[in-house]
Amino acid sequence: MAMETRSQSGIQGDRDARPAVPASRWVLFWALALGGAAFDLTTKAVIFDWVGPPGSPAASVVGEVVELRTSYNTGALWGIGGELSFSSLMFAALSIVAAVFIVYWLFVLGHASDRWQTIALGLIMAGAIGNCYDRLRFGHVRDFVHVHVDSIGFDFPIFNFADNMLVIGAIGLMLLAMRPEPKPPETSPES
Repeated sequence: MAMETRSQSGIQGDRDARPAVPASRWVLFWALALGGAAFDLTTKAVIFDWVGPPGSPAASVVGEVVELRTSYNTGALWGIGGELSFSSLMFAALSIVAAVFIVYWLFVLGHASDRWQTIALGLIMAGAIGNCYDRLRFGHVRDFVHVHVDSIGFDFPIFNFADNMLVIGAIGLMLLAMRPEPKPPETSPES
């Protein structure tokens, strides 16, 4: 009986050691994740309705450098892995696993106490939701932003806003990983 009490208090002590996650972080995270996914899915629907399916003439946005050109992508970011069998379902499953891990990391382990980490992972979640929806609903991701400079042979893979959110979130995480650890407060020597 005494062993159970110690064990239970040890578990409670571990929970108390985690940083408290303020409600504002839940709101921030889900506003970014769901708002970003809604923006991504809305832009895909609007552009595909306006421009047409892949193979339709592109619509110029900035001269001949940025255009709206619809495309289907069965791979990951920029088509990576698209030639693999069942790639769309595989990447959808990976997105779901990543989403569960993100929520666990932020809200169960308490890392959402860091606002910038919450923002970065909220953007990653938005991109994951947007592209996962496409994979499960259509069997591919709808891409439509094409950046190219033909005179120098630059032709960037066609992408969407979910891809942008994934990349910006990942860059944010890399920058956060490089920031120095906060120094512990100095204590004055007692005389």
